[in-house]
Amino acid sequence: MSANAQAPTAVPKGAVVNFALSPSELLSRVEAAVEKQRAVMDAVAQVDAPTFASVIAPLGRAENEAKVDYGVATFLAAVAADEDVRDAASKAEKFDFEVESAMREDVYKVVRAVFTNEEEMAGLDDEDRRLVERMELEFRRTGMLLPPEQRERLRAVKERISDLKIAFGNCIKEDNTEALFTREELDGLPDDYFDGRDTCDVDGVTKYVVAPRYLDYFPIVGRAVRESTRKAAYVFFNTCFSDNVQRLQELVQLRLEEAQLLGYSSHAEYVLEPLMAKTPQAAIDMLNDLHAKLAPFGERELAELQALKRADAEAAGEPYTGVFIWDVSYYARIAEERKHNINSEEVKEYFPLAAVTRGILDIYQEMLGLRIVKVDNPPVWHEDVDMFEVWEADADVFVGHFYLDLHPRDGKYRHAAVWSIRTGYERPDGTREYPVAGMAANFPKPTATAPALLKHGGVITLMHELGHVFHNLCSYTKWKRLHGTRVEWDFVEAPSQMLENWAWEPEALRRFAAHYETGETIPENMLARLIESKNEGTGLSNLGQVAHGLFDLAIHTTTTGDVDVSSKYEEIESRVAMLDRGGTKTFRCARSTHMGGDYSARYYGYLWSEVFSADMFATRFKAEGISNPQVGRDYRREILRPGGTRDAMESIVKFLGRKPTNGAFLKSIGLDE
Repeated sequence: MSANAQAPTAVPKGAVVNFALSPSELLSRVEAAVEKQRAVMDAVAQVDAPTFASVIAPLGRAENEAKVDYGVATFLAAVAADEDVRDAASKAEKFDFEVESAMREDVYKVVRAVFTNEEEMAGLDDEDRRLVERMELEFRRTGMLLPPEQRERLRAVKERISDLKIAFGNCIKEDNTEALFTREELDGLPDDYFDGRDTCDVDGVTKYVVAPRYLDYFPIVGRAVRESTRKAAYVFFNTCFSDNVQRLQELVQLRLEEAQLLGYSSHAEYVLEPLMAKTPQAAIDMLNDLHAKLAPFGERELAELQALKRADAEAAGEPYTGVFIWDVSYYARIAEERKHNINSEEVKEYFPLAAVTRGILDIYQEMLGLRIVKVDNPPVWHEDVDMFEVWEADADVFVGHFYLDLHPRDGKYRHAAVWSIRTGYERPDGTREYPVAGMAANFPKPTATAPALLKHGGVITLMHELGHVFHNLCSYTKWKRLHGTRVEWDFVEAPSQMLENWAWEPEALRRFAAHYETGETIPENMLARLIESKNEGTGLSNLGQVAHGLFDLAIHTTTTGDVDVSSKYEEIESRVAMLDRGGTKTFRCARSTHMGGDYSARYYGYLWSEVFSADMFATRFKAEGISNPQVGRDYRREILRPGGTRDAMESIVKFLGRKPTNGAFLKSIGLDE
């Protein structure tokens, strides 16, 4: 059924989130949620005979309920159109009740009493037992065994870390810096790049305004003919947020102090202990192994780019000076176009955003046994936003809501991500709170002459992020702490990465890739050439991922804090990713929202989880049919539904029927085992 079909029954009462909140209403709601949760903690701390029913269940229910208002605040801080609302939402985030609640010794004592009561634990079902274990572990890892003086220092460190993470993100989101280029300087960019773009007059010359966001930047370094323009864009894009260098530097110091107060040698050792990798060395070994295998590919690709630029220099009668970081995307595009006869500007004409979105949703709903309904005149925070209801395909059973906020605007989050606005859970009376997810992205807006069009990379991004949406919606748990993407950090990307494969399957692309003017399905020869290009640039692109992961671990495995984050980034980028900065001084680490946010010491997880995503796709979907409904139902049941109620490896084994191997991953990026 189409994503525009009509649902036969009414959405359950109270399921729709209210985003129409004034700044004061937003703050008061979060304050009230915090006070309510604090009161529950005060009450359970006084329990004389701790049991699951008297301690854990009340705490779990309080977390469930608090997520509703806190989740709205976190999301609006990233996407609200009104600056005052964004500011209030950011302030609400700074309440950071999680820091306070995680360091309540009196609450830990009663949680610990339940955890150590063997008879009580033996009587619990698997999910409730998992909740107790997770609560106890997270309390213990926040310093409950420390003496009071050290615990107070730890609290201060955590609060400062929270403030810095928010400031780091806001610096990027709120930046209003602009660069100016003439049309001649932007020679090579398509006409739709200029449609609707702001201009200004400088000494009688019209210049186009470029902002420090990916939507503005990547077209320039990918298509601008003049090297001077590409270089200027690179320097601009990577120097805008220089204040974040010091924030990241302080975060590294504070994260180390936090870890060492808790008895760990480094932040990475502390972070990875409960994850699939377990130790920093396991993650480093994986990245180094990939580096060794990918380096020959990267060297061959770089040699191709050097030959292309050398030929351009000779044709222009200019000296060849080398391939620099601002040249890579430009010459990689030319290499791909020449080898596979692909023009990305022509390809995108077959990927109008609205049709692609509908097509992907149709694929996902058939795969997962869902019915997706677009809501008319939805109650949203901006006119660009679409709202969808999700129902079971074979029953009038409501599943949840999701929102798509896909175009850029001032003050909005500048990358692509998904927020769990509300988790699903069981209420004490047996009724259900339904999950809500929101996706923000910065895809091109429609122009006066054409609808919003996606490059093929944009199609992959949309498929990936919608994977996170459905992980949140299809999870069915009793407790917020175990819902949806609350799995091990180095598995959280695997379900979404697995779904990226549909962007390379002819059967899937034929369903929605049609010319925005004629409606003609993407030509078979173009489709074949696109798919043949899948592993073009595998070496350099994956080496970039390896470099970022190694940088993350390098700054977070320090045991002394004596590391210059900016210099370390430059050193690893040059050595591993083979990128020459041409003597420019930039601050690329300053725009790394992963390092400045919650991914610290976890970035390796993108490549780590690729092993699982590739194996799941090749072993089940590719082998048994990407449209096989039984495989889709198995995937929903074994991978998405459990959330964090069991170890990720158990979920993988249940879906695959065996433990995963890396053969499918290596093959997927053009490497032999």
